[in-house]
Amino acid sequence: MKILSALFATFLYSASAHAALEFTFSGDFVNFTTGSFSGQLTFDALSPDSSDFFPATASDPASLRLSYSLSAPLSIVANSQALTIDNNNVVLNIVDNATGTTDDLIASHGFTGHVTAGVYDLLTLSMESSNNIYDENGLVSGTEFSVTGFFDQTLLSGTNLNPPNLQSLFGLPDPKYFVFEVNRKLGDADDYHGAGIITASDIVDTQVFTPVPLPGAAWLFGSVIAGLGLRFRKQA
Repeated sequence: MKILSALFATFLYSASAHAALEFTFSGDFVNFTTGSFSGQLTFDALSPDSSDFFPATASDPASLRLSYSLSAPLSIVANSQALTIDNNNVVLNIVDNATGTTDDLIASHGFTGHVTAGVYDLLTLSMESSNNIYDENGLVSGTEFSVTGFFDQTLLSGTNLNPPNLQSLFGLPDPKYFVFEVNRKLGDADDYHGAGIITASDIVDTQVFTPVPLPGAAWLFGSVIAGLGLRFRKQA
């Protein structure tokens, strides 16, 4: 397994510019539960179903939201327990100069000692079940999943996001922090919550079934952190 130092940019180096790539990842939980996790998903990162840019305002940073349909169902295993999300849509959110990563927020989501408060450029991938129910406090019933990279705040600018230029956006160095969250609430003993650190990954081009070369200085994988601790949801 390779350390994930060039995830999203590898799409630019694959055999086919629009090949479906299979991303597998693994790591260890650091809060709410113990043990390990792994996951796998497949989609065409260079062909989003939709693209929405949100300019910076007095209260919100600029962000770009990309939505994709999975080419194969998401698979997550946490401590040998399979977690299913009944949705084939995955969202990628890129946030320029996100200011909401405070000590309180970090603590509430289990990353104290693993993520430092500050201003970051954020890239996050998330999914949620189609029948999720929310209230003002977050998830009431359903399942959420997210993967997030925290980058130096100087890497992006609002002009990189509109119009979206994937070639320029995705040539990023390694993230400072790379985290995972899963949250499931069914109102019974099957409720599950975990926060973890991703340590390794592989990327395979499913059309040719060969490993995709990982360039040394580029990374991207993310979206809105749906309902989980680091939430920067943008509504149209």
